[in-house]
Amino acid sequence: MIYINNKEKIENIKLEKDNFYVVADFDKTITDRSSNSTWNALVDSNEIAEEYTKKRTDLYNYYRPIEIDGNISDEEKSQAMSNWWETNINLFFEYGIKENGIKKGILNGELKYREGAKEFLHEMKRLEIPVIIISAGIGNIIEEFLKFENDYFDNIHIVSNYINFENGHIKNLKGDTIHALNKNIVKLDKTSKELLKNRKNILLLGDGVADLKMISENDKENAITVGFLEEKIEENLEHFNEAFDIVITNNGTFYDINKILKIY
Repeated sequence: MIYINNKEKIENIKLEKDNFYVVADFDKTITDRSSNSTWNALVDSNEIAEEYTKKRTDLYNYYRPIEIDGNISDEEKSQAMSNWWETNINLFFEYGIKENGIKKGILNGELKYREGAKEFLHEMKRLEIPVIIISAGIGNIIEEFLKFENDYFDNIHIVSNYINFENGHIKNLKGDTIHALNKNIVKLDKTSKELLKNRKNILLLGDGVADLKMISENDKENAITVGFLEEKIEENLEHFNEAFDIVITNNGTFYDINKILKIY
């Protein structure tokens, strides 16, 4: 089902190849709702203890309902997300994540595109439109997946949680931890900023209301925002419709986006 909530705004913002860029979440946005998350892809490497998998699953089952509950305040959610991410990262160190596990996780795993996403990325490359992926997942996994799919183009820039390895073993995480509710802390590098400086309009894609924080409040008047709503649809639909210009439910596709916006 597709909900168009701000028709006048959508008609007024013309997305043309020279005037806009894409800001997108990765897990459950570029990937399908049934896809593994980048966090879970490491489990498929078969190089990590089953105990790790159980602990990660228990954390997911506890914190995910909090993340998608529209009735919980941002402050309470943010604290919960910080706790979740910190605990997940500590598990990496506890169970000794290895660098070769990333490639094996991609090869063995269930990471897969949302329908039409691969074609969308190819069209963005053809039109030379920058794509900024801002993810609370694991950047190493996103990068490796795009390389595996032959889709890691020079117009794609990834801002995410990157693991630094030393002699194949986890050493630390690079920079500040990005979780589901603090994407507003993201600072783009100079190269990305240079690519975007003459592009006023934005196409924002996410699967949670918190993904709107990927851009500043000042930029929102020039952004068309698209939300993929996949979980607890009835409970969250009103919240999504208030937040996003376009809401797509029930595992919608990137073809749906192009039908509405006619980008390519």
